[in-house]
Amino acid sequence: MRDLLLVGFLFVAIYYSFKRPYIGMAAWVWIALTAPAEWAFGFSQSFRLNLTIVLVTAASWLFVTKNKSFKMTGLTFWVMMFGLWTLISTSFHLNSDSDWIWSYWNQFLKIMALFFFITLTLTKRLHIDTFIWAIVLAISAYAGMEAVKYVISGGSHRITGRAGIIADRNDLAVAINMCIPMVIYLIHVTKHTLLRQGLWVLLLLNILSIVGTFSRGGFIGLGVLAFAFWLKSNRKLVWAIAAVIMLPILYANAPEDWQERQSTVSTAAEEDGSFIGRIWAWKISTMIALDNPVTGGGFRAVSEPTLWNYYAPLTPEFGPVYSKPIPDSIRPKAAHNIYFQVLGDHGFVGLFIFLMMLLLALLNNMKNARLGKQYGVHWYHQLSNAMTLSLVAYGITGMNVSLAYFDLIYAVIGLVVVMNIMRPQIVASQTAPDKVKASSAVTKASALAGSRAG
Repeated sequence: MRDLLLVGFLFVAIYYSFKRPYIGMAAWVWIALTAPAEWAFGFSQSFRLNLTIVLVTAASWLFVTKNKSFKMTGLTFWVMMFGLWTLISTSFHLNSDSDWIWSYWNQFLKIMALFFFITLTLTKRLHIDTFIWAIVLAISAYAGMEAVKYVISGGSHRITGRAGIIADRNDLAVAINMCIPMVIYLIHVTKHTLLRQGLWVLLLLNILSIVGTFSRGGFIGLGVLAFAFWLKSNRKLVWAIAAVIMLPILYANAPEDWQERQSTVSTAAEEDGSFIGRIWAWKISTMIALDNPVTGGGFRAVSEPTLWNYYAPLTPEFGPVYSKPIPDSIRPKAAHNIYFQVLGDHGFVGLFIFLMMLLLALLNNMKNARLGKQYGVHWYHQLSNAMTLSLVAYGITGMNVSLAYFDLIYAVIGLVVVMNIMRPQIVASQTAPDKVKASSAVTKASALAGSRAG
């Protein structure tokens, strides 16, 4: 049954994607984040769903879209530079399996294509909202379903992802935190009462799903988001009092294993084997970059057995923090930090470009939010705030996961570029009526003066 539904979705998506490229982009990001082929068990698993939608969307943009244009922005430049630098670092990689690392770069190239087609095809508010709905239906809807299972099981159900890159519970927690601001944006701009109420329910379920992942980093990220929303609230005192009353009650009634998991945050460095493994990975990533400061070691350098075994004996005394020696039985670990991940993979130059990309996206969002507020464009202001919080959620919770090449962050940055390109339209749409009114007032004044003179 799942296979038939998937095939049906594919044909419908192909039809509408060719007619409207922005629908193709919505289908593209939904498939990338959901990986629906992994939910099926039969013949549909062999279908190249994403590739099919990509080709159809590209063809639609070429043959259907009129008035094609490409506008280079500062943010676009830094994304292009990062993509180019990954090509350079891949060319000088230290991985023993050359075919694998080039295959990995090829996968990242598809994410770059997602970013660029977002900037090419999304040109109106309708396009943007459709795209955001696709993201919410991919991540937040799944999180909501898992939260229901968590409640029904009395807190015993562990929430994990099923789709490709976000299968890990920590990765899923990052994705949910990034999507929560988007759900709130949809609540602000949705006019249909029942749909808005459903989004409120989805928001509460998403918050609960973060708890259900048992991810410490995800819970910290959720706390940061809550604080950010509190700062923007007009009822700070009311929410502060509610938090002081409710949080101790909720914590006291939380499952014991969840409480134990969160209570280990302060002692993780000494007692938690998972956290100690992260320290080892961060140290080895740094040593790889110090020995190869320009290009690093290539994609997933810290996971390369040869590099791991070479640097492992040096880890205890390296850096400001002492760590236990790495046992010979320990397999190479992922970086578990987007910044150390990029540092080890692409060197200090790659990390600089990556940080510039994130910083410029954040600054652009803040500028867009001010512009939307200044000209009274509610949706533009709300969306800019949502994108800012998504970036903040990624930047903070990303310190616990290896998601430097996550589709969703490049989709968010692509939306920021689209918002930047739309700035002149926003200003013109709001200033034009004022100019018309001023011109009309001048005309009336001239006519009145003429009649008096006559």
